[in-house]
Amino acid sequence: MKDRQDIGNIPDSEIEIEPFNAPVETDPTEAVEEGEPYFPPTDPVVRVDAQGETQIAGGFGTGEALERHPTAATRNVPSDEALEDLVHRALRLDAGTAQLHLKVGVLQGVVRLQGAIEDESDAESALAVAGDVPGVVDVLDELTRPE
Repeated sequence: MKDRQDIGNIPDSEIEIEPFNAPVETDPTEAVEEGEPYFPPTDPVVRVDAQGETQIAGGFGTGEALERHPTAATRNVPSDEALEDLVHRALRLDAGTAQLHLKVGVLQGVVRLQGAIEDESDAESALAVAGDVPGVVDVLDELTRPE
């Protein structure tokens, strides 16, 4: 970066006044070619229902936990089946994991995640989302990574 005090003898075309005075680039290819910052869209996760209508699956909610979770009749914790449903739902509604096709198994509150992932960030996201579901005791990572 040039020292602002020594700009007297530098042509105006070489002085960078503000790096972000123009709108940010929305095309990743153009951003790379031009060396400009790129900000990907932050649209919500959407699904197409049985009638072909696009529905927002998540992304613009309040972020509050569900008021009432399905629970086992004997304890004040979700049953394994209910917990499996909650983990599946959380994975579908999170923008970072919605595209992943994972199998979820639950036994005594321990979640087992299985399936193929593209990279390590997908694994970290899936494990974090599953671990944040209320009632999850532990998450076992059985995800298949590319070789």
